[in-house]
Amino acid sequence: METAEQTLMQSPMMQSFLLFVYTHGFWLRLGLMALLALAAVFGARLYRRLVGALRKKLARYMPEWLQILYDGFSEPLVLLLRCLLIYWAVLAAPLPLSVSQVNQLAGPAFSAAVIGLLGWGLWRSEGLCGLLLRSAQNRLDLESNKTMTRFFEKIFRALVAAAAVLAILELFGVPVAGLLAGAGVAGLAVSLAAQSTLSNLIAGITLVMERPFGIGDYIVLGSFEGTVEEISFRSTKLRTPDNCLITVENSKVSAEYIQNVTTRNSRLWNFVIGVTYDTPRDRIEALCADLTALCQAEPMVLADTVQVALIGFGASSIDIDLRMYVTTLGLNDFRALKNRLNLQIMDLMERRGCAFAFPSTSVYLEKTPAP
Repeated sequence: METAEQTLMQSPMMQSFLLFVYTHGFWLRLGLMALLALAAVFGARLYRRLVGALRKKLARYMPEWLQILYDGFSEPLVLLLRCLLIYWAVLAAPLPLSVSQVNQLAGPAFSAAVIGLLGWGLWRSEGLCGLLLRSAQNRLDLESNKTMTRFFEKIFRALVAAAAVLAILELFGVPVAGLLAGAGVAGLAVSLAAQSTLSNLIAGITLVMERPFGIGDYIVLGSFEGTVEEISFRSTKLRTPDNCLITVENSKVSAEYIQNVTTRNSRLWNFVIGVTYDTPRDRIEALCADLTALCQAEPMVLADTVQVALIGFGASSIDIDLRMYVTTLGLNDFRALKNRLNLQIMDLMERRGCAFAFPSTSVYLEKTPAP
C-alpha cells in the first residue's frame, strides 16, 4: 500500500517542483521555503473564506449527505493544505541532504498528518448516522430520534478513531496484524475481567433498540428519577430535580422497572385529608360533595376521574381519600396545581366548619379511693 508521500512524490506536479527546487541556488530555495512557510501560517483565514464562499454557492445543489461531508471535512482540509505547504517548505529548505533523505524524515510525519486529518473529517461527519437512520425508518420501523442517533454516532466515531490509529501504527512499521492477533489471544485472558463492561454494552444496545426512554425523557428508575441526558456504551446519565447528575450502569438500568413519565398523557394525584372525630356526619357528606365539585371545576383535572370517598378511621382522624388524574405533566406545573388546589381546600374546610386532624393522645386519670 502506497503511503501519502509516495503518491505525492510520484505526481507530475511534485516532480516538477522538485526539479525546480534542486536545480536552483541556495538563496532561491531559502526564499521559496520562507514563502511556503508564510503561506502555511498566515493563509488559514483566506483558505477558510474560500471554503465558506464555495459552501454558500454550492449549498443548493448538494444533497444532504454531501453537505454533511463538506462541513465535516472543511476544517481538516484547510489544515491538510497547511501541512502540504509545510511539507513543501521542508523539501525546499537548503539542507545538506538529498531529496530521498529529506523525504525519509518528513514523509512519515506528513502521511501520519494526512491520515489523522482524514480521520478527523470522518469524525466530524457523524451526522451521516442520523441521515442513515432517517432513510431506514420506513424499512426498519426505526423512529428517528436523537437517542439512537447519538448512540450510533459514538460507535461510528470509535470505529473511525480505531482505524486511524491502526493506519498510523502500520505507517511507522508497527506490525498491526500481529497486534490484532495478540489482542485476540489477550482478549481471552481479560474476558472475565471485562464481563461487566460487556454486559453494560449489550444492555446499552438493548436500551437503544427497544427505546423504553430517550434523551430528554423524565423517568423513574428504582429509587432515582430525573431527565435522561446521555446514553453511552457503559452507562445512562440522569439529571435529578435537585440538579444532580447521576450515572447508572446500563446493566442496572435494564434490571430495574422503568417508568417513563414523559410518555404518559396524564398524572395521578392521590392524597388523604384527615378531619377530626368530632365532625358530624352531615358535614362530612357535604365536605365530600364540595371537594368533588371543587376538583371537577379545575381545568387541569380530568373531571370524570375525580373520586372522593371516606376510606377509613385512623388513629386520630376520619380519613377522606381524594384520587384524580391531572393533565399537567411537568413537575413545576404539577407543583403549581397542587399549591392552588390545596389552598382552595383549606378555604373549603374553613367554610364548612371542619378542622384538620393531627396526631393526638387522650389521657384519662382515674382516681382510686383511699384505703
